[in-house]
Amino acid sequence: MSEWILTPQSSNVAGCSYDESTCVLTVEFKHGGRYDYYDVLRHTFEGMKSADSKGTYLHTEVIDKYRYARQ
Repeated sequence: MSEWILTPQSSNVAGCSYDESTCVLTVEFKHGGRYDYYDVLRHTFEGMKSADSKGTYLHTEVIDKYRYARQ
C-alpha cells in the first residue's frame, strides 16, 4: 500500500491511500468510516490527490462508480 495522504484542507475527507498492486483506493472520512473502493484506476487516484475539493471529486468520480466495502 502506498503512503497515507492526509487531507487537512478537506472538510469531509481525513485521508486516503492507493494500492497500485490491487487497485484499491482507501478513504477515511472525518465524520466516520474508512472505505475501500475496488478496481480504481491510478489516474482516478491522481485526480483526487490534485483536486481542489477532495469530497466533491470523490462524490463525482468514485462513489457510486466503484464497488466498495466499509472497513
